[in-house]
Amino acid sequence: MKKSLYIVVLLFVVSITNAQSIESVRMAFTQTLAPKKVLPAHIKNYNCTITTPYLKDDSSFRQIAEEKYQADLKNYPNTIKEAQKHYDEVVLKEHEIKVAEAKEKYRLESDEFNKMSKLEKLALIDKRPVLRIPEKPAFNMPPQPRVENINTNDIIIFNPETLSKNYIKLNGFGDGNDGLQININFKGFEYIEPVASIVDVENYNAQTKQKFYTKQTQFVTKYRHPTTLQIKIGSEELMSGVFEETGAYQTLTSSSKPTRIYIERQEVEKILSRINSFLNANYGYPQVTRNVVLFYVKNKKGEYDDVEKAKDFAISGYKNYTTNQTEAEKDIENAIQIWEKTLSEANFEDSKARIDEKVGTALIKNLIFATIITNDFNKAEKYIGELKKLRLSYDDKQFLEYHESIYSDLKSRFSAK
Repeated sequence: MKKSLYIVVLLFVVSITNAQSIESVRMAFTQTLAPKKVLPAHIKNYNCTITTPYLKDDSSFRQIAEEKYQADLKNYPNTIKEAQKHYDEVVLKEHEIKVAEAKEKYRLESDEFNKMSKLEKLALIDKRPVLRIPEKPAFNMPPQPRVENINTNDIIIFNPETLSKNYIKLNGFGDGNDGLQININFKGFEYIEPVASIVDVENYNAQTKQKFYTKQTQFVTKYRHPTTLQIKIGSEELMSGVFEETGAYQTLTSSSKPTRIYIERQEVEKILSRINSFLNANYGYPQVTRNVVLFYVKNKKGEYDDVEKAKDFAISGYKNYTTNQTEAEKDIENAIQIWEKTLSEANFEDSKARIDEKVGTALIKNLIFATIITNDFNKAEKYIGELKKLRLSYDDKQFLEYHESIYSDLKSRFSAK
């Protein structure tokens, strides 16, 4: 029994001794993407024209306010005369009537008081009639005319030039009328009034760990803002039509009744942002941040000098990629050569092998990213296929999914050159 236990412990120690420790380093760099649809070499500039059904600014309202102010100013003498006439003919007349009523009231109360005996008069000495004449009202001059404040909270104002400047920016191109012509036309916002209904909302009580339901009013709002996008070079039309799904009704579900003007403003900005992304994805040179996880083996006794050397080349390449892509790719290609040579001796079935399944998987991951980023898509496809054949953890599957998307995007851009 003791001998068997000794053998088990010994095997466990041997296993620990031969287990390679996979380390990783995370890096980030900026990559400038090539366009999916390459334009003629002489096209260096772009110009964007936006058409909307909205007011360009509040000048029309200001003009109305100014015109009203000038009319009021011109009519101010008449306003004073009217006020004076009203004072003389209405206010003073009403005052005279009130004075007469006060005097008549005093007369009647005095007559009643005088009819009383001396003893009664003494008892009511503090309540004897008093003549209270109303104070004559003063004449108030009408206020001087002034320009009225403009309330634009319920009005949508969009300056097309400002929209174009703030939302449409084609990376890699300058401003000018001699290049790509982009025309965006908002056809008009369509809105269906919200429909309210009572729904059951699921809740969770953390103390009882049970679900319960409450009634809640829910509003369903439908709207759309059809927008056309036209792209031209001179008289040649590259594309034209309703942009993506802007012609279809969208549905908004909310717990409170939405405001139409808020949705409409937001929709204009959202559509322009989507158009800008579309333009850059297809014609521009967008810059994206690439995050890379570089895998290597902890090199305790120098038995993984080759893997460490490849790691150093890769780190140098990724570190300098943003500023000097050409030189950076040379370092990355050196790393690829070493990883490929090291991987050629891999034995995924032997856990004692220097390049076992764990190390081999790490090298394949390195090769997938490195070959994608250096546009060697044949090799990238090969290593993606090799990784798919292995026993993959959840993280491995996530790695694969993420890098396949990068592979597809960069390959389509590279093929367009």
